[in-house]
Amino acid sequence: MSDDLRTRMHHVADEVTPLPVSDDLWRRGQAARRRAQALAVAAVLVVFASVGGGVAMWSTSDREARTASGEVPDAGAIPSRIEDVPDDLEVTTDLAVGRASAAFVSASGDAVVITATDGVAHRMGLPGWDQTLTGLALSHNGRTIAYQDGSPESGTYLTLVDLETGRSVRAFSDDSQRLQLSELSWSPDGRWLAWIATTQDGLQALLGRVLVADGRPLQVRVPSDTVSVAVADDGSALVGRVAGELLLAEPDRTPVSVHSRPRIEAGAFSPDGRHVALRTFADTSSYTWDADAGELLQHPFPEDTFEAVDIHPLGWIDHRLQVLLVQNLRGGAGELVVTTTTVSDTSTWRRSVGRVDADIATSLSLAVDLVPDLDGTSSQELTHDFGDGPPTPLGIELSLFIGLGVAAAIALLLALRWLWRRFA
Repeated sequence: MSDDLRTRMHHVADEVTPLPVSDDLWRRGQAARRRAQALAVAAVLVVFASVGGGVAMWSTSDREARTASGEVPDAGAIPSRIEDVPDDLEVTTDLAVGRASAAFVSASGDAVVITATDGVAHRMGLPGWDQTLTGLALSHNGRTIAYQDGSPESGTYLTLVDLETGRSVRAFSDDSQRLQLSELSWSPDGRWLAWIATTQDGLQALLGRVLVADGRPLQVRVPSDTVSVAVADDGSALVGRVAGELLLAEPDRTPVSVHSRPRIEAGAFSPDGRHVALRTFADTSSYTWDADAGELLQHPFPEDTFEAVDIHPLGWIDHRLQVLLVQNLRGGAGELVVTTTTVSDTSTWRRSVGRVDADIATSLSLAVDLVPDLDGTSSQELTHDFGDGPPTPLGIELSLFIGLGVAAAIALLLALRWLWRRFA
């Protein structure tokens, strides 16, 4: 409104005689104004109560769950639930994602790592990653991944990626033949990397090892049905055949048979090099090869725990405790178990340390160095619950839930307005 118009209206108001208003009409007008103000305040309160109360419903339980799970250690932790990634997860091209807690090949054939400090899964855009060549392994300290680079049309190439810097280096190359690296295995200290390579026709197999800092690989021929390998800190390797035979290959020596038993394969060396946790199939015990004594050690499962299961060793926490992935033969999610090599007065056996999706279990590798030293209590958390994705209160997507809350508030406001006009 302009100043001139305001002045003219003031002059008109001064010259007009006010109409008389009865006391009853004045009181009714004041009451109506108070009701309108009260209705506006009530509407604001309804909106805040509907939306704020709804947000509190989902945030309270989530906050309590996160508090109960404790703080993430500075170095990071292994997630208590390791799940496959959705097909539409964006590819990460910057490979410097940071120290990882787990790595696996997704059901769609992509390389995935989970960062240790936040539990976030990254679909890695590894140069030369070939979904038909699924060799992928995370070092036990979580800082390096190894994979087969399938970009060249011929030859065999093994690449290492430093997850903290994003830098990649070629650990092994063979331009003479195209091999498939069906198995990759790190030594406990991360200095050695071993692999089983097979020719495309499957008639020949090679055991390969490389001292990462040295870069000079060693390869020896092994039986064509060799399917597994474990490597120690001194470069010694134990390989397993389909028939259950175990062969020990010391550096620069031909592999020799050391034991044979159906349904066992090489798994993971202990840090002191004395024991090898073994893969087993359809069994009710875990088995460990004592390399010093040349004996097979058995740890039967406690009663009422597991029936016959498949066991995949993922590494050792120390020279006593091994981390196993246990899968039921009927399918379903895998379960992480921490155990000792045998049963004794000082033995350990803890189940439900973590859960792993069935589709990714066979390709999983863990940064077992992130598992804390056991304090002897059953309540100690060996993995960490990083929480779920976006909250879904009452099973409804959060944005939809808030929208419904606002709609409910508006509906209540309209109802109050109708009641006011109806009974005013």
